[in-house]
Amino acid sequence: MLIAVVSGIPSWYAVLFDFLYFVSIANGASTGNGSGENTLYTSKPDTVIACALIITLLLLLIPWHTATACRRHTDAAWLNKHDPGPLHDAVTEYGIEPAPPDEMTYQGYHMVTQDASKELYGTSLGVAYHAAMGMNLGEAHYRGQLYGFPGSGLEHSGYDRRGISSGMLGEKILAGIIAAFNKNGNLNVIGFYSLYGLDRNGRRTNADIDCVLLGMDYEGRLHAWFVDAKYYKGGKDTKYICMGNSTIARISKSRHAFVTGPDGRVTLATSSNMLHQQSMWEPLLREHNIDAQWVICFVPGPEGTPDVSNLQWAADRHVRYDPDSPSGTSAEYQGIPVVSASRLVGIIHAMHLADTAYIPDDAIKLFKRYVKWPHGSRRH
Repeated sequence: MLIAVVSGIPSWYAVLFDFLYFVSIANGASTGNGSGENTLYTSKPDTVIACALIITLLLLLIPWHTATACRRHTDAAWLNKHDPGPLHDAVTEYGIEPAPPDEMTYQGYHMVTQDASKELYGTSLGVAYHAAMGMNLGEAHYRGQLYGFPGSGLEHSGYDRRGISSGMLGEKILAGIIAAFNKNGNLNVIGFYSLYGLDRNGRRTNADIDCVLLGMDYEGRLHAWFVDAKYYKGGKDTKYICMGNSTIARISKSRHAFVTGPDGRVTLATSSNMLHQQSMWEPLLREHNIDAQWVICFVPGPEGTPDVSNLQWAADRHVRYDPDSPSGTSAEYQGIPVVSASRLVGIIHAMHLADTAYIPDDAIKLFKRYVKWPHGSRRH
């Protein structure tokens, strides 16, 4: 024990070692019984020593566990006390300015109804949007690279009229972009649009999955991207940021101000549907050996695509100790990653997928089975 203390070894570890040592001695002692056989023999002093060591070990361990629990509780309380909160994070990181007198404010900070994309860039950033809207999706259907009807599954989604309209437009723009890159850029994926969700028993539900993009690499491995398309307010001057648990907000980068949405609010709640469906689909995808990625995709509008770098969807905010921060804390968000349409195309391109003609029919049929075919439509 003395050697352990001098060497810096925890005392409870030394006691445990001593205990095991004495037990081995006690169990190792043997005497003859007169018949030529050996029997185990344990003396009373050895037994007393072993019991004493057990008690000592317990007395040492109990305070250690108690101290650990108290320290964790204290750490959480300290972080909670010193965390300045998501509003402070946004104001500090993005330079949001205090609101001038007699102007609209969001909790005392500058707020506007529009970003400055049109003034800064005019119509020069609408090329991708107009190209996607003008894409002939019938060609993609004919080539066997598109199944379903983008946006058709939103009728029973529970969204209001404005949400359904925005969702349908987002899916159509995404489908146009994917079809264009399949045709001219060798993206090599098959798009399935408006799919059913699944419950924990693998049965179909009305929960909507906007799109699944399916491809195969040159080693024969199948890859699927589950994509939730978002056509949200704002152009290139808009940045979307996390503003607390399952909450995001939009800001104008050039005006250093929060931007209101169509409903007049700065913040937006983010749905956990994709997180839930990710866990529901996992057994089926594992059964068919399909690698899957789940992303939220912001598609371009007439004034470009909002900045969604570092944005997380349906995210939880985690505060941690940060000695380099003035408050001593910093926060990070964990949820589903959000990407722009161009970023999504780049991710898929980097996989160098094989031609879609090599994708097995069984894999295609698997996803066709979950497409929400409109009543009376032809199943391709």
